Amino acid sequence: MNTNNTVYEGAIRRRHIIRRRRRRADIFAKIIRILTTAPILSLALFSILYFTGGVFASPAEYAVTIVLFTLLPLSAYPLQPILPAFRSRGREGQRILAMIMANAGYLLSMLYAIFAGVGSSLLTLYLTYLFSGAALLIINKAFGFHASGHACGLCGPVAALVCFTGWISLAAGAILFALVLWGSLHMKRHTVSQFFAGSAISVVIFISLAAMLL
Repeated sequence: MNTNNTVYEGAIRRRHIIRRRRRRADIFAKIIRILTTAPILSLALFSILYFTGGVFASPAEYAVTIVLFTLLPLSAYPLQPILPAFRSRGREGQRILAMIMANAGYLLSMLYAIFAGVGSSLLTLYLTYLFSGAALLIINKAFGFHASGHACGLCGPVAALVCFTGWISLAAGAILFALVLWGSLHMKRHTVSQFFAGSAISVVIFISLAAMLL
């Protein structure tokens, strides 16, 4: 009888341990996905390039870029609960509004590039975001294939950092890639093929634009 109780208690303890580990993994995966959204990664990309030099002609260019590529897309999150058309759709409404705000920022960046006459390096980055956003929209909506926006928003900036700062950026990018891939699979947000498709979109677009403009 005592043996049976011991086995039973041991099984309960193991289940509790497994549940705690799963909860911790869930929290870690969510943190990874939050910190690697496209607006946050664009902030990291443009800040690194600003402080390393060679891309921005002035602090004003950097400030406008951060507003358009980070602050405007992030504004979707506080706006979604107060906009009826998006509030009623919950998480899906939040995602749609974030996509709208992000693409609005990309389009506005092109107007800024035209009127301010930004350099070829910054123009390449602007166009990479614009074309990547358009490609994701077409693939996801027209073809029904949910290519990963997280992967797209990560791998394009990594490719840009490798181009502008050297191969040392590839090591940090590889670590982030592995973490984001794990987080996406753990939370069942994407399949492996969807993740790699999203990765390829921004990398191919950046390399193609860099070959033409840089």
